[in-house]
Formats: sequence, structure tokens, C-alpha cells
Amino acid sequence: MSPDQVAERVALGPGVEVLIRPIRPTDKHLLADGFAALSPESKFQRFFAPVVRLSESDLVYLTEIDHHHHEALVAIDPDEGDLIGVTRYIRTSPYRDREAEVAIVISDQWRGKGLGKALLSRLATRAREEGVTHFLAVILAENEGSIDLFENFAPKKTHVAAGDPGQVEVRIDLPWSGEFSDSVLGYALRSAARGSHRFRTWRRMRRRMRRRPGREKPAGKVREFGKTD
Repeated sequence: MSPDQVAERVALGPGVEVLIRPIRPTDKHLLADGFAALSPESKFQRFFAPVVRLSESDLVYLTEIDHHHHEALVAIDPDEGDLIGVTRYIRTSPYRDREAEVAIVISDQWRGKGLGKALLSRLATRAREEGVTHFLAVILAENEGSIDLFENFAPKKTHVAAGDPGQVEVRIDLPWSGEFSDSVLGYALRSAARGSHRFRTWRRMRRRMRRRPGREKPAGKVREFGKTD
């Protein structure tokens, strides 16, 4: 998929539309502004650490991607031009290139509108096109909404297991086109079929974020939002 592909206009509901397209190197300022606008809780939910801002090297890593081992889709508010959501997969290693770690973050004001499902379904379609057969999502155990979001993509093909303390790992077997007619992901893959070196995983990036000096600590205990869709 080319990063210059025209954005797809997606209707999330009556009168609610977004633009979804591959991320571009020129999106650095949009990504930085979108991250800065997140609440401290949302930032913690994304990186499992109290990250205040994205560094220049972070922005390069997150936007200058190959769209094969590392793919990312962004959602843009068509009225304001702001970045309001991003989802990405990164292959876990060059030796396990059929598995990819998946992550998603949605702007606080756009939660609960179905944007998470819209982004993830299109990312899954891209993953299948690139030969990825499994997604792995690492989620804080308290985030039941995110766990439900991933589980409902492919019923009976999702496996939840304990990860590091306070975390769960959700493994999703991505269906082929035509499979799982009752799943959101199966529908997305069928629609796509009708025509319509070494890479760091998110887990490694989170560890790097935790080690960065001078980060601010949130006041009190940080809890996650219940929903990300």
C-alpha cells in the first residue's frame, strides 16, 4: 500500500465521517499534536509509561515505515484536519513474520463512536495482504473494553492469556476472506477480496519509553479508560 493512497471516507454513523489512510512521513506534526492532546491516562494506556511527548526519533520511527513489516493507518477529522486515531502492526521479528503486534490509540473525544473497529478492520485487511496470519495485542488487564474490542473481531479465534504482571496478551488468528461471517473482521476481509534487518516491537518501544530521563509522573494511580472504540 502506498502512503500516497487517497484517503477513504468512512461513515461511523449518521452525520459522523472520518478519513482513513496510510500514515505518511509528513504526518509527524499531526502525530505530535494528536499525542499532546491526549489525557495523561490515555498516554499511559498506550505506552504503559507516563510519556509526556514524542521525541524526534519517536516520530521518525512511527511515520517513516515500510508498509510491509510495519504498517500504520491514521484517521483524520475531515472538518478540523486533526489526527484522531492511529492503529499499526509491527512484525514481532524477522523470524516470525506471520505474527505482528497490533496497537491502537483513539483521541479522547472520539472514543465510543466506532472508530476503533473501523481502523482495526482495515489494518487486519492490510495485514492479510502482507502475509500476516496472527495479531498479538498486549493490553493492561483493567482495560476490559480493549479486550472486548479485539475478542469480537474473530469469535472463537481469539486467545487471551496472562502476560507480564498487570497485563494480558490477546492473540488473534486472522481469518481468510470468506471465513467467520459473524465477525467484523471477516466482513472487512471479504469486502477487500471483492476488489474493493530487524524491527522493534511496541513492547521494546514501551521499555525504551520507561527508561527515558525527565519524564513526568502522573498524580495518583493511573487507570485506563474502559473503551477504545
